[in-house]
Amino acid sequence: MTASIPLSTRPARALVVWCPNWSIEAVRRSMGSAAPSAFALVRAGRLVAVCETAAQEAVTVGLRVREAQVRCPNLVVLQHDPALDERRFAPVLRAVEKLVPHMQVLRPGTIAMRIAGASRFYGSEDAVVESLFDQLSDTDVPDARIAVAEGLFAAEQAAYATTPERPFVNLSADDTHRFLRTLPVEAVAQEIDQLDLAKTLRRMGIRNLGGFARLPRQQVHARFGEGGLRAHRLASGQDAPLLRTSPVPTDLSVRAVCDPPATDTATITHWVRVHCEQLTERLRRAGQVCHEIRVELRTEAGVVHERRWRHTWPFGVDDMVERVRWQLDDFDAEQQTRFDAISSVAVAAESPTAASEHAQGLWGERPDRHIVHALTSLQHELGHSGVCSATLVGGRLLHERQAIRPWGDAAPAQARLEQPWPGTVPGPAPATVFRRARPAEVSTDDGEAVGVDSRGNLSRPPTHWRPAHDRSPRRRIVAWNGPWPLRQHWWQKPLQVNRFQIIDDASQAWLLIAAPNGWWIEARYD
Repeated sequence: MTASIPLSTRPARALVVWCPNWSIEAVRRSMGSAAPSAFALVRAGRLVAVCETAAQEAVTVGLRVREAQVRCPNLVVLQHDPALDERRFAPVLRAVEKLVPHMQVLRPGTIAMRIAGASRFYGSEDAVVESLFDQLSDTDVPDARIAVAEGLFAAEQAAYATTPERPFVNLSADDTHRFLRTLPVEAVAQEIDQLDLAKTLRRMGIRNLGGFARLPRQQVHARFGEGGLRAHRLASGQDAPLLRTSPVPTDLSVRAVCDPPATDTATITHWVRVHCEQLTERLRRAGQVCHEIRVELRTEAGVVHERRWRHTWPFGVDDMVERVRWQLDDFDAEQQTRFDAISSVAVAAESPTAASEHAQGLWGERPDRHIVHALTSLQHELGHSGVCSATLVGGRLLHERQAIRPWGDAAPAQARLEQPWPGTVPGPAPATVFRRARPAEVSTDDGEAVGVDSRGNLSRPPTHWRPAHDRSPRRRIVAWNGPWPLRQHWWQKPLQVNRFQIIDDASQAWLLIAAPNGWWIEARYD
C-alpha cells in the first residue's frame, strides 16, 4: 500500500515545459536549410548534443569526436554555443509569457512555473496546458512536452518521461509519489550534481528512489551530508523549491520582410532602414544603447547567413544599415555567384547597456569629428575591411602583438597584455616591425657563420652581419646584447628561438632572431 504525503508537507504543484534537444533545434533555426543532415555539438572534446539522424547511427552524447565520426563518417561536428541556445529560446519565453507571466528558466529549452494561479484563471490545469500547446504551436516549437506534478523535481522528471505520442502528463499527489519511487537513483544524483551518490547507492543494492526514501533520514544525512539530505527529501516527494521568476528578455530585434524577395543591395537596405529606425527608437525609449548587433540574412531558398558586428561607439541607424550592406557584399563574395534572393533581414541588438554609462565627458569620447567623417567616408567606398586600425595585444613575437581590425569595430575583448610573456625584450619597443621576418647573415671576421645551440650559447662572438641576398659589403657589429630565449609549448605552434639586439657601424639598431634554420630580422629601432 502506498503511503500518502501529509498535506502539510506537500510541495506546490508545478508545470514544466520541455523542448527536447533544444541545442540541436537552435542550430537548425540559426542555419536554416544549410544545416547538415547529420551533426553533433561538442564541448571540451565530447559530444553534448546529437541530432536524430546521427543518433540512428549509434552516436550518443558523451562520445569523443573521433569515436563518433567512426560510427557516423558523414557526421559534422559543431562547437556548442550556449548563447545561441538562449537567443533562440527567447521568442519561446515571450510566447509563454503571454499566457503565464511568471516563470523560471531552468535552462534553454526548459521552463518551470507554478500552476495554481493559472489553473484558477483558465478554469483547470488541462485548460492551461491546452493553451500552452496552442501557443507553442504558433511559435513553431516542434515536439514540445509538458508535465504537471507535485514539486519541481517530479514535474521535470515526468516531462523527461513523456513521448511524442504522449506529450502531456498530469500526475496527482499519489501518482507523483508512485512515479518517484520508480525513478533510478541517477535522477536525484544528477539533480544535486553528485554522481558518486548513485554509485554508492547501487553498491548498497539500492537502485530506485523508493528504496532510497526508505532509508533513515538521519543516517543519510550523517553519511552523505547536506547534498544527501536534499536528495532524500526529493526522493520522498518533499520538494518545496522557491521558483524564482526569470526576467523575459526584451525583444530588441526587428525583421524586414522583402516582398517580393530581392537581390538588389540598395533595395534591401532601403527596406531595412525603416526597421533600424524602429530598433534605435525602441532602445532610446528603454534608455539603452548597444555596441553589438546581430544581422541575419535569410534567402528565398532557406539559407541563413548570420554575423555579429561590434562597434566602438553605440550603433546608430546609419551604422546598422551600413553593416547590413557590408554583410550582403560578403555573402555575395562567399557564394562566388550572385546570391539567391533575400526574403528577410533581421537585426538584433546584443547585450544592450544603460545609455547613462556611455554619456560623453567634457571633451567627448570620440576622435575629432572631421577624422571620423573622413575615415568613415573612405570605408563606405573601400568596404568594411578597407580602412583598419591597430591595437596592442599580448604575444611572444612582435608581429603577434598587433591586432588589426576594421575602423570603428570594438577593440579585442581580451588583449592579454597583463599576462607574463617569457622571452620579452626589455627596453623600448622597436619602431618598425616587419610583418614577416626577413632572412639575415651573421658571421665572424673570417666570414664563418655564427650558430646558436639549444641553450642559447653562440658558437663564436658575432662581428659582422647583413640582410640575406644583399650583396652589399657586410656591416660591422659594434655592440650586441642577448640572448633572450623564447620557448613555446609544442601544442601552441612549437617555437624555440633566441633574440639578439645589435648595433652596426651605421648607428642602426636591429632586433634579430636566431632560429634552427638561420638568422632573421624581426624589427628595426628607428
